[in-house]
Amino acid sequence: MKVHVKHALKTDVASAFKLCTEQKSQEQVYAQLGGTDVKIKREGRAPNVKLKISRKEVANPPAAIKRLVPATNDVSHTEDWAEDGDGYSADIVTEIKGVPVKIVGTKSLQPEKGGCSVEWKFDVTSGIPLLGGIIASFAGGEVEQKLEKEFKVLKSLA
Repeated sequence: MKVHVKHALKTDVASAFKLCTEQKSQEQVYAQLGGTDVKIKREGRAPNVKLKISRKEVANPPAAIKRLVPATNDVSHTEDWAEDGDGYSADIVTEIKGVPVKIVGTKSLQPEKGGCSVEWKFDVTSGIPLLGGIIASFAGGEVEQKLEKEFKVLKSLA
């Protein structure tokens, strides 16, 4: 399943980059996104920043995959940020412990009139026969909801 979310922020790219990569900013963002036991580790110096974020999140999977997707999940992801033209982009890899799904994608910040854009593109796949499509579709829907929520938080902090 492909997930694509793009929105405009009324702030410049440099400020949006700080919001997306600085430790304190990320702590504020994840405090509002839900989940528990959030751990954020930041490495590197701008523009080459690597974030490692882990947390526990509640899921409500459809009946067909309840045995494969627990009600509470250990979720971790990495963001490898670098300059990208006049903006910045990150390669993102997400892992949900014990759930047979692969989530990889990008997050980019690019200048636009009146501010900048934040754009996420993800591929969500599962190799499980018969149920893989349901798992990927469920996980993709969850990812899309989280990205929309993250945008709202970024917008409120920008």
